[in-house]
Amino acid sequence: NDPSTSIRPLMAGYINNPDYEPSMFIDRNQAMELVDDNTVVVVVDTNKPSYTECEELLYITKTIVVLDHHRRGNEVIQNAVLSYVEPYASSACEMVAEILQYICDNIRIKSIEADTLYAGIVIDTNNFTNKAGARTFEAAAFLRRNGADIVRVRKLLRGDMNEYKAKAETVRHAEVYKHYALSVCPSSGLQSPTIVGAQAANELLNITGIKASIVFTYYNDTIY
Repeated sequence: NDPSTSIRPLMAGYINNPDYEPSMFIDRNQAMELVDDNTVVVVVDTNKPSYTECEELLYITKTIVVLDHHRRGNEVIQNAVLSYVEPYASSACEMVAEILQYICDNIRIKSIEADTLYAGIVIDTNNFTNKAGARTFEAAAFLRRNGADIVRVRKLLRGDMNEYKAKAETVRHAEVYKHYALSVCPSSGLQSPTIVGAQAANELLNITGIKASIVFTYYNDTIY
């Protein structure tokens, strides 16, 4: 419904691309209108109904597939025909890259699709430094064979100057209590402050002696 700043550069590669339908991206209202008995809803990167863009779809669709790498909590999507939740996977993109290879032998995907999946793995593993297992590198190799370009992906993932400054301010003003780093991420002028805050929290974990980091950010009258 409202793509974050980190997603927009990826989406731009598909919009106005003759290889893809103009209706490839839809909002919740369009989705509700399109649902019928033959609809399949594939939920990726979450198994919590409240985290989805349109929770109502889950109650009016007969066929639901869930692909996620987060541990199950109390809240789960109950009526899925296939629920593949693998906490040991680095990312949902790793899981999708794996599943694609089981669909048929010698499957080929377009380079833009390989770029998108590769970018997801890069983000979730923090450049292959976190939760990257043997299967992660196998998925990355599959995507490279299908045309994923590391330089192109790096350019897609670049942030703007305001985001970079906000991250730097968050790290600069961090206070350390025992082995915990605590800081506040300024949200003024940022389109997606919660994402910048998460990135700043990752930066703090690169500091010697820090076991955990907590970053607060004020957004839409709520402290995250």
